[in-house]
Amino acid sequence: MILLCLFAGCAKKENSALYDAVNGEPAGEDIQIQQYLAYHNIKAQKDPSGLYYQVIAYGDSINRISLENVPYMIYTRRLMDNTFIDGSIGATDFDGRKLKDHIAGWQIGLQKITKGGKILMIIPSGLGFGKIAVDKIPANSILVCEAELVDFK
Repeated sequence: MILLCLFAGCAKKENSALYDAVNGEPAGEDIQIQQYLAYHNIKAQKDPSGLYYQVIAYGDSINRISLENVPYMIYTRRLMDNTFIDGSIGATDFDGRKLKDHIAGWQIGLQKITKGGKILMIIPSGLGFGKIAVDKIPANSILVCEAELVDFK
């Protein structure tokens, strides 16, 4: 046990092979997210899943999306260093993809608002793309997403 602690203490900060034993995320992600929130003066809540979010507008308070619905949304997705990954110009339905087929962070976050609502989500890598690099998104990336739920079917 002591040897393991000594080894972990000597590991380089950028070593993404070290993972939090409790939630499987790269070590220190929660601290990185809290520092990001503090630096940008964002008052966010933490979901039990690890998702940090700030509801910007709740929406109509009547029409809630479910995992079986197809969301129509306007979104931007960035890395924590503000690198733009992608976004929509107008509402998109992601070629008819149901909410259950999106990353877990979006599944959790979009169910916190209703039709017409807008949310800021800081998504730990375990609720995003995890250890897999996807297009411009490096492996183990924390995502900063803003999404407006325009409608759903």
